[in-house]
Parts: sequence; C-alpha cells; structure tokens
Amino acid sequence: MNFRKTLKGEICSLTRFNPGDERTVDLIKDLFNEKEIAPFLNQEYLKNKTKQQIRRWIKEKSDHPYEIWYVIKSKSNQIGYICFKWRKHYDDACEISTAIHKDHRGLKLGFHSSKLLIDYILGLRKFRYLVGYVFLTNKKAEYNLRKLGFRMNNRLHRIITKEFYGSDGSSKEDRKYNLMVIYGNK
Repeated sequence: MNFRKTLKGEICSLTRFNPGDERTVDLIKDLFNEKEIAPFLNQEYLKNKTKQQIRRWIKEKSDHPYEIWYVIKSKSNQIGYICFKWRKHYDDACEISTAIHKDHRGLKLGFHSSKLLIDYILGLRKFRYLVGYVFLTNKKAEYNLRKLGFRMNNRLHRIITKEFYGSDGSSKEDRKYNLMVIYGNK
C-alpha cells in the first residue's frame, strides 16, 4: 500500500520523514534529549541521543514497511513528529504516537496533527483499531485523546499489547499505560 507523502490541514501539515533533512535531525535530537517528556516516549527511541544515531534512526524509520513517520510542520517550522505503526503478523490495529517540541506545546498543534492523521488512517480502511498508549499519570494526553474520539479499552489492552510487545502488560509491575482506542472501519 502506498501512503501519502504529505497531509495538509488548516493549521499544520505532515510530511514523511526525509533522511537528508538536517532540520528533522535537530528536532528529533531536541525531543529525545528533553527530560520532561522522556518518561512519556518509547524508551527504545531514547537510546538515540547523538546526531549520528538519530540520522540512522530517521533513515530506518523513513524506509520502514510497517511504520509511517511524519514531521509535523506549522508554517515553515518543524514542530514535532507523529507516526502510525503496526506489526507484520498483526495488522488489525495500528498505534499512533506523537511528540511536540516544547516551544510549540499548548497551541493545539498536537490535537490538529493527530486529527489530520486519524482522518487519513480511517480513510485507508486498513485497520480495525487505532490505538494510543497513554502513561497512567498523563491525564492531559488522555483528555486530548478523548477529544479526538479515543476511548479506554482494557479488554483490548491485553490483546493488542501482547501482539505488539509480546507481553499483555496486565501485571501491576508491567502496567504503565492505558490503551485508548478508536474503532476503525476495516
């Protein structure tokens, strides 16, 4: 399936990762080295701290067959990233993930970029579920996902987390996130 390279919205746009774009490298470096959001990001991403590591990471993500990564742009500024990903063996669900640079938070750009991507994904008719993991204490992110139409679903949490990450995440020690779901139209 071919995925669009650019999605245009009213106040922001999404452009697929370009491995040669140094502005994207600088943006991702800032995000992955920001202490305030580090607990909320995928810990695998945070292993990439240097520009060289981030260039390799961006190249890998720009060519990935099961992950579609976009830079969020507002006017001419790159302000964050957003992606959706699924597993080769399990394409009933896709996970949406986003991060906004600290200089652009609170401007509703995260909401608008997420809405733009969600509408696009639903239009693909490829997935039964769109999911987002929310850190248990991140009530602001949970509220924003609810505004976008997501609902908490603990039954699917075990199923989807097992398929995506190999563990169902149900034990008290393992559970750090709530699963939020939008039902797609596959």
